[in-house]
Formats: sequence, C-alpha cells, structure tokens
Amino acid sequence: DDPIGEIYSPGYDCSKILDSNPEAKDGLYYIDLGGFNAIQVYCDMTTDGGGYILMGKMDSSITWNVPSTANPVEPNGAQHWASNLGEAPVVDFRVQMATAEDFSNTVAHWSFRMKSERPLKQLMVDDQGCTKHKPGIGNIAYVKDIRTEKIVTTGFRCSIFGGFHHSTPGFGWHQMNSCLNKPCSNGFAHFEFAPGTHVQVDHHGAFSYSVSGNHSAVQHDATAFVGCSGTNQICCGCFGPIGGTSDYCGDDCTAKNGGTVVKKNIYSWFWVRTSLPKSVWNRCMEYNVKNENGDMVSHRLFDGNTTPEK
Repeated sequence: DDPIGEIYSPGYDCSKILDSNPEAKDGLYYIDLGGFNAIQVYCDMTTDGGGYILMGKMDSSITWNVPSTANPVEPNGAQHWASNLGEAPVVDFRVQMATAEDFSNTVAHWSFRMKSERPLKQLMVDDQGCTKHKPGIGNIAYVKDIRTEKIVTTGFRCSIFGGFHHSTPGFGWHQMNSCLNKPCSNGFAHFEFAPGTHVQVDHHGAFSYSVSGNHSAVQHDATAFVGCSGTNQICCGCFGPIGGTSDYCGDDCTAKNGGTVVKKNIYSWFWVRTSLPKSVWNRCMEYNVKNENGDMVSHRLFDGNTTPEK
C-alpha cells in the first residue's frame, strides 16, 4: 500500500499525514481535504507541532501583484498564492517573515488561532473584530509568537488588510478572498476590464499583529507587519527583537521602540493549519496576559481547545 500522502493515497491534510507517520518530514505531499481531487501541497511537519500547509509566498513586501495559481507553493519557489485551497477550513493562520529566502533568517513569525473554523476563501472579513472600513483577518482567539512559542495576546481582534471596498465590484479584500479560490494572474489588486487589459484598483494589502492593541495595520501601530499602505503606497516589513512585547512599527513604515523597517530583501511565507495533529491536541499551554486593568491573569489551553480558560 502507498503511504498516506502519495498521489494514490492522499491524506486529508498535512496534520492527518503527520498523525499517520509521526516521523514525516517537511516536503511535498498529496491531500484531498475530504474531496475527490488530490492536490499537491508543501507541508511543514515541524514548526509549532507541524501539520501546516504552505499557501502563499512573497518575494518582497509588495502584496499588490502576487498572482494565485493551482501550482503548489514551495519555500524556494516562485511567489504566488495557492488558488485551489479555497475550501480549506482554517484553524491556524501563520505568517513567517525573513530577510533572505531562507527560514534561518526569520525575523518575525506569528500565528492566529481562529475562534471558529472558516474556509480560506473567507479569510478576510469586515466583521468579527474587523469593520467595513477596516477589513482584514478577524475572529481571532489569540496570537502566538512562534519564535518564543508563547501566546502573546488574547485581546487582538483584527489584522487589517486594507480599506473599504463595496462588495459588488469585488475589489480589494473581496478580490483577495476570491484569489484564494480561483487563479488570479495579476494579483488581487488588479481589475481586468478586457481580456489581457487590467488596471490596478487597490494599493493596500498587509498582514500584521499587535501585542498591545486590538487591531493593527501598516497605518496603525503593530508589533510586526509586512505589506503596503494604500494611502501613501508604501510597502515594507517591520519587526522587533525576539521576545519583544511592544509595538515596534508605526504609521506608514516607520519604526518605534527600537524596531527595524526593511523595504527591500524581505520574504514572507503564509501557512494554514486545517486541523490539529494529535501531538498538539495532547499539549497543555499556560500563559499570563494583562487584562484591561493592567493585572496579570493566568490562562491555559488544553486538548486543542481554541478558547482559553482563566
């Protein structure tokens, strides 16, 4: 019999492949997410318990022109988003940023645990912590700093992706969702009004988090971010020291509190986990977070629950 993860014996996802073979290495595998068609994806079987699917890669901080295709995203391959994972249920969304095309040069690395699963094609929202004028990744239970393996906040609500766009023309964040479900040859920010002819209609597009605030973006304070400011059309990556618990990034790609801003030679990888491997379910995580009164409150997560208990 073929081992799970081969083309004639695909796994449900990377986590289930890891469950069937705890010694599985990082690399390309076949999954079907419970459907009939097997697709090839790159699995990270190591980081944060493993089971992550690589669904996007950027070779710069510019998000506007990254296409989406059905080809598997690979760590050292061409930049693009996966266009065939739209139905994938997102449990964890992870961002890894480096100053070279090498994971060993990682300068910021965080994940969002979702309060409830939703398909990748609905990653961006304008509710659930985000708003119509500040849409992005919402419905976040907590943020984890992957480099320190610590949960750094349970109060973060929205990683603002861009600005307001009406849903009818499907620009901006609506188009980003669409590109995660079907090919977009020119990226989410371009509108094709005739075959072979397109115009850029959006200059936003960012991924970020804040330890101290409940939302973040290139035009707001953030602990780390990568992407573009639509107002001034500035793109960059920004980060702080390992283990830092402040906001190191200010408005429009400015550094604060000893942060570092990089406008060139910045690479980013985007990962999703669609279920938790058994090794993660068996973990118990304890951490302390300041409440609204400034008091430290102890929390714990166990048995794979997404909601922390005090």
